[in-house]
Amino acid sequence: MSPQILIRFHNDSLTAPVELDTENAPNACDLLWRMLETPFVGQAVHAIYAGPAVLVGIPARHGEPRDRRVPVDNETERPDPGDVLLLPAAPDPEEDVWGEPGREAAVTLAIFYGARGRPFTPSGWQPGVRIGRIVSEIEQLRAACREIRFRGARTVDVLRVAAREEIDSGILHTDGASLGNPGPAGAGFVLEAPDGRVLAEGSIPLEATTVNVAEYQALVEGLAAARRLGRRRREVRMDSQLSVRQLAGEYRVKAANLRPLFERARALIDRFD
Repeated sequence: MSPQILIRFHNDSLTAPVELDTENAPNACDLLWRMLETPFVGQAVHAIYAGPAVLVGIPARHGEPRDRRVPVDNETERPDPGDVLLLPAAPDPEEDVWGEPGREAAVTLAIFYGARGRPFTPSGWQPGVRIGRIVSEIEQLRAACREIRFRGARTVDVLRVAAREEIDSGILHTDGASLGNPGPAGAGFVLEAPDGRVLAEGSIPLEATTVNVAEYQALVEGLAAARRLGRRRREVRMDSQLSVRQLAGEYRVKAANLRPLFERARALIDRFD
């Protein structure tokens, strides 16, 4: 059986499996597989010039191509419904023919959902490499992609199917900091597999706030990322005594600015097994 990846649309509770075409696109499939060594969370946007397709920009990470080049071992001009392509970046980001994702240091994943694909030809052809096909949920996928077309970007996960068992358990490390308390702040998390491999990570800058808000925000962001990767068991490690004891029911939540974050964290925790 060919290896598979999953494309998961958050707002629609839709997971579309993609069977990679390793026979006809071995190099491109291997590139994507290595880039998804850790699951990717990003934004899906509708193609500006090409259609009907939705684009996801995958940033430089494991095994990314030099100069954002994509192996050309299965090029196509007219994709079929359900095809998934890897697209190279435009030579000049200011004249990008793909749309938003091409402006980042990334390769672009194109998901074709319409009855008939069209070539990308606003300013000349750049080849796309067919790496696989959606193997089920195509009608639901079309509905989700049409929503993106008319209502804007959606958050998606792209991950290896083989990673699903690995992400059923893991250790979530979270931390938040504030310079001045209150002051400029930030929050971050790392989700590790039991053997120490990083499954997901993230960080966000925050407006001036307290360290307690930053600690809670880090926890909420980390739990949300962990939830997207599976609903089994997670061990959370953080160094905020206040947050830990409030979540354990030992302390009351007195601060009004912490109450919404506390409730969000509790709701996320309750969704794990």
